[in-house]
Amino acid sequence: MNFKSLVLKKWFLTLVVCLAVAAFLQSQNPQDKLLDMTYPYDEDTIYWPTAKSFHLEKVSWGISEGGWWYASNEFSASEHGGTHADAPIHFAQNGRTIDQVPIQEWIGPAAKIDVTKKCKKNRDYLLSVEDIKTWEQKYGKIPDKAWVIMYTGIDTKYYPDKKKVLGTEKTGEAAIPELSFPGFSVESVEFLLTNRDITGIAIDTPSIDCGQSKDFRVHQVLFAADKLALENIANLDKLSPSRATLYVIPMLIKDGTGAPARVFAILP
Repeated sequence: MNFKSLVLKKWFLTLVVCLAVAAFLQSQNPQDKLLDMTYPYDEDTIYWPTAKSFHLEKVSWGISEGGWWYASNEFSASEHGGTHADAPIHFAQNGRTIDQVPIQEWIGPAAKIDVTKKCKKNRDYLLSVEDIKTWEQKYGKIPDKAWVIMYTGIDTKYYPDKKKVLGTEKTGEAAIPELSFPGFSVESVEFLLTNRDITGIAIDTPSIDCGQSKDFRVHQVLFAADKLALENIANLDKLSPSRATLYVIPMLIKDGTGAPARVFAILP
């Protein structure tokens, strides 16, 4: 197959998926709900303390010399901040970049594991294998291609208060020792990778690794397995524990290690 044929095939598959998603959304029962799970990008958006934050500059915002209204902005930011997706290349040397992940792979069943009570007692709580098994006892086995979501309650309660979300208001390297928020345990991710067929994992905090992590082992293990991750997702208090479908639309950045994403769910 020549290069032109490959490009056409990829374009056709993308078109088919987009049309299928559009048809699916149009066919939804009126009783089904569409839940936006994305934080807006502005000066309050939470980024890793060492990363470049979101900056918006109004280049033109008013009546032009010709007499018509014209508005245009410029923006810049790190890939990893706010509601965003991580690609495998983020922590895997030969992993896929954002633009190499097909759009259909960003869609899957949502399995929300609520550990808010445990996180309230321990800001550095790690999701355990037992938490996963407890969820499955109640809702059944985690569906194939699912997004396994850790609901900590941190972002839902406190976003965008950096002190309450990150554990510190400091920026730069001085903030790292003070970071404090829940995350996945390495054991829980290894269990999912070995025993379940997941698309990826997601969380309502700034990182799938807890704030006190020094080696980002969860990132390393997950991306070595070529899976995906979402961080800082919103409105988990409104997401049903099971039977919802999660949709992720990351910015298509060439060679992107991550990207801002619009995340939403269809709730039955």
